[in-house]
Amino acid sequence: MATYKSDSGAILTPGNQINKLSAFNHEGVLGWPGIELFEQVGYAKVTNLSAAQASNKSFSITVPSPDRRVSDRVRDDRTSLVVKASSDRPAYVYGASIAIAQDVPSGGLPSFPASPITADLGGTTGEILLLGPDNAGAPLGVPSSQLNGLAAASSSITAANSLFSQGSADTTTGDFPAWTSVTSTIAAGDAANSMMYKVTADTTFKVYNLNAIANTTITGDGVFISQADSDAGKAGYIVCRVNYLRPAAAVSWSDVSSFVDFASQVGGTDS
Repeated sequence: MATYKSDSGAILTPGNQINKLSAFNHEGVLGWPGIELFEQVGYAKVTNLSAAQASNKSFSITVPSPDRRVSDRVRDDRTSLVVKASSDRPAYVYGASIAIAQDVPSGGLPSFPASPITADLGGTTGEILLLGPDNAGAPLGVPSSQLNGLAAASSSITAANSLFSQGSADTTTGDFPAWTSVTSTIAAGDAANSMMYKVTADTTFKVYNLNAIANTTITGDGVFISQADSDAGKAGYIVCRVNYLRPAAAVSWSDVSSFVDFASQVGGTDS
């Protein structure tokens, strides 16, 4: 893999035109002066059968390469979804979303794609798939009392009738981190789910199969695809999105140097 393109995404400014931010290149947009906003999108591919269900309870998220020719790809897929942050420039996660992919059109056409390629995921009724920040291989969960903003950095879907069905999806657990009401005394509950999730170092996000959203260990039974779907060459795809912002880089000489008067030639003067 050629590393010179790994993190080459620009921070787009007003006047730039683009249809979609590059998650692969960590491309951001200066949508609010002094604030950079990012969107990371990826997927986890599930191909195992029920015999291996117990070994498939957590998943790294692939961020696909923009290079579509697999045989001579310059940049390989990223094998993890990472929110970039540092102590000087923390990241504040404000949104997450998870879905089970479904081909469009769902009935499939001979050329769109191979009629179709996505599959339902088998699982245990009532269990969830949770997208959230990783804690040394374990989930952080979403506690009932929000003290650090995890509800803004998580999303989950629930299995019904032993399936995580294609097309099932959800947005951020806490919707959007903002105050929505105030009582006459401004109680603590008024600020529930109003915080973004702050990280001060690069943070990996993963998908976990859990019994409940507050679990901080991997408690689910695992997921799988059916034998019929496997025989047809299909796979289950867990699609994930994470949105975050961070302070823009510090002001520098380059921000003003082109506007400062100076002699245009050595020994000369522009006066």
